[in-house]
Formats: sequence, C-alpha cells, structure tokens
Amino acid sequence: MVKIIVTYDGLIQQELSFGKPRITIGRRPSNDLVIDHLTVSGQHAAIDTSLQGSFILDLGSTNGTMINGQPIKKHMLQNSDVIEIGKYKLHITLEPERAASPAPVPSKAGSAQGVLPASGVALPIAKIKVLTGANAGRELVLNKPVTTLGSPGVLVAAITRQQQAYYIAHVEGSTFPKLNEQFIDTQPVPLKDGDVIDFSGTRMEFCLE
Repeated sequence: MVKIIVTYDGLIQQELSFGKPRITIGRRPSNDLVIDHLTVSGQHAAIDTSLQGSFILDLGSTNGTMINGQPIKKHMLQNSDVIEIGKYKLHITLEPERAASPAPVPSKAGSAQGVLPASGVALPIAKIKVLTGANAGRELVLNKPVTTLGSPGVLVAAITRQQQAYYIAHVEGSTFPKLNEQFIDTQPVPLKDGDVIDFSGTRMEFCLE
C-alpha cells in the first residue's frame, strides 16, 4: 500500500492511498494520480511495486522527477521520501499489505516470536557482514522488510525478508552484483547462510543468526 499526500506551496491538495502494483502520475485524466498543471507532463511518472519494493520511475517527462531534491530516472522509495513533480510535492508513506502476510504465530514461552515459514520454524533475523574494503568487519542487521545495498546510480540491490526466506535482486545500475561468484539480475534469488555477495569487489557474507 502506497499513501501519497500531494502538497503545493505547503498546502495539502490531495491525500490518496493505492494498493495496485502500478500507479501512473501525470496531467492526463487517465492517470491514477492526476495533477493538472502545465509543469506536469501528460504521463509524467509511475510508481511500480513488486517483491523488491516500490520504485518511482520518470516516464520521459519534460521537467523531470526529483526525489528529496535530487533528479532521478528510477529510485527505490523509502518511507518519508518526497517526490517533486513540477511545482508539486508528493509525500510518500509505504504501508505493509496486512492481508498478504499471516499474523505472527506465538512461539513457546521464553523464545522470540516471528513469522513461521512452511517448515514451521520461525525465520531468524539475518545480517550482512562486510568482509573486504574500508568497512570490513561492519555488520548490518536485516530487520526491515526491504534493505537496500550499494550506491544509487552505480549499483543498488535489495534484500527482501519474506515469510519463508530472504531474497536478493538487482535494482539499478549498469553493473550487477554477484552471489557466490554468479551474477544476479532483477529476478529475486533466495539467500542461504554463508552466501557471499560481491558488490564490485566489496565482498559481504549473509549470516542467519
């Protein structure tokens, strides 16, 4: 679910929520979000939502699309991002699809609760451990539904935490990450404990706690 608050000069113009995989934004009446202003192209931008997360894409607009003051062609959205289209600002809130995920099942007393995969064993929280480079030794806990890694415009990948496993997929950039020495693309690939991810020479280990 994507919630969008549209403002103009700080005043709220629209407040909408969408649960569909693609939201089109533009001046034409056929768009899901219509912004009737000359600075906005007929079909200006789109928000696509998939297993990898929600992305804003500029659709070749005349005046471009900006995220938090930076021009973009494609960008993975995070909560509280502000999309700038013409003179309008779109304040983004990403809400989880409650109907798509089963409620957490209580575990035995004294143990942590979590989402139960098909095997009936709670999926543990995982982490990424940096093995090489300036940040060697640092660890990143994967406690969010989607965690992005890399540098925008160069190489970005997303790790998603789902009911049965963690998955990694390429998001943007002209270079692609490797998983255990094999290139991966936009198709999500499941991760296993001890897998090694390579970001242009920076190696990281996926660890299940």
